[in-house]
Amino acid sequence: MTGKPRNRQLAFVLFFLVLATLALAVVLVGANFLPNASNQGYAPEQPIPFSHKRHAGINKIACAYCHSGVERSRHATIPSTAVCMNCHTVVKVDSPHIQKLHQIYREGKTFEWVRVHELPDYVYFPHKRHIAKGVACETCHGDVKQMDRIVQHAPLTMGWCLDCHRGVTTPKQVLAKIYPGMKNPHGAVAATNCTTCHN
Repeated sequence: MTGKPRNRQLAFVLFFLVLATLALAVVLVGANFLPNASNQGYAPEQPIPFSHKRHAGINKIACAYCHSGVERSRHATIPSTAVCMNCHTVVKVDSPHIQKLHQIYREGKTFEWVRVHELPDYVYFPHKRHIAKGVACETCHGDVKQMDRIVQHAPLTMGWCLDCHRGVTTPKQVLAKIYPGMKNPHGAVAATNCTTCHN
């Protein structure tokens, strides 16, 4: 009689040990193979070194000069080789990197920039709407004027975006524009329903 309850206890303990082992395996495998919710800190090497510090910082070229779609499109757009050639037909023409750029341009080709800031396909993010509301590029992209190599500054997660929409981390100039005349502007600044970003 004493053997059966003991066998049940042993089976019960073994069952939970196996269950705990499987749960641990799922966590460990998921940590290595499932995509991270954020690429914060990602700074890939590009096919041609491009310094935003030199272009946007030292030379004070406005973001919208190269990323021309930012004020009128959902996308900021990556500049074409022709945009680069507006300056580089005469600037730094002896540089091997600029010579590579010249060759690509003459051949009518483009080179593949490695994308740094990428949102999932199910996220709708219109650059033009944010720019129109006074959100500076630096709010999401960091101080690119100081970056020799672009790095993903912000987490770009759903929670991070919602904090801004709710007025928690919203830039002061945006709050002041939405709540004019208020001494210490605060409050929600944009919709937080699902279809705002997932439509």
